[in-house]
Amino acid sequence: MILTDATMNSDEIKAEYTSSLQDLTFNSKPLINMLTMLAEENLAHAPYIVEAIEEHLDKVQTNVKLPILYLIDCIAKNIGQTYTTLFSQNIVKTFCSVFKVVDEETRAEMFKLRQTWNNIFPQMKLYAIDVQISMLDPAWPVTAQPPSNSIHFNPKFLKTTKPKPEITAPIVPEPSAATLDMETFTMQQKLIQKQKELIELQQKKLKLELLQTQVKLQKQLENNPNAVVPNNAPPRTQVSTT
Repeated sequence: MILTDATMNSDEIKAEYTSSLQDLTFNSKPLINMLTMLAEENLAHAPYIVEAIEEHLDKVQTNVKLPILYLIDCIAKNIGQTYTTLFSQNIVKTFCSVFKVVDEETRAEMFKLRQTWNNIFPQMKLYAIDVQISMLDPAWPVTAQPPSNSIHFNPKFLKTTKPKPEITAPIVPEPSAATLDMETFTMQQKLIQKQKELIELQQKKLKLELLQTQVKLQKQLENNPNAVVPNNAPPRTQVSTT
């Protein structure tokens, strides 16, 4: 157990917390609460505590991974602030890496856990989790809202649908130099140029996002040739929010 000690440096705090994590081998609410309190007492060393938890999660056996996720959940919900921000950085990788290796019963518990995060982690992170998990399990619904400034592609149509036509610049009537003074004419010319540049940037962004999605889907198909395209159907396992 970690004792808050001003003489301990961050590496020592991390080592002590990692040692305490060894006891979390099953879903023990008292132990999870104790580890959460230790994390709060050592808030000044939060990055090292988070690092210890994430590294421990990667190393433990499959049957121990869910309790570690419950610990992350407890810390994020009860302490929040710094810890939620730190866990958010890798939460997509953290969650998906566990989902890949656990059984159906554990996946059902992970689904219930994920549904309690809507007001905890950023929507863009939850959306990324839903999309990636749905590529592993088509029954997983994508319930998080996609980022408002991104373009959403349905992987089902990536190989069958022709690329969308490029965005064309709006037709802006050319101003007459004879009827406009030179200053107004120059400003309108600059505006037209800015519009063209914006269209070009939008085209590049569209192509890049399409390429990234195609690459991700291709990797998924290579890893699992029998994978079914994700949809928004309800999960096969009926679960209820805890």
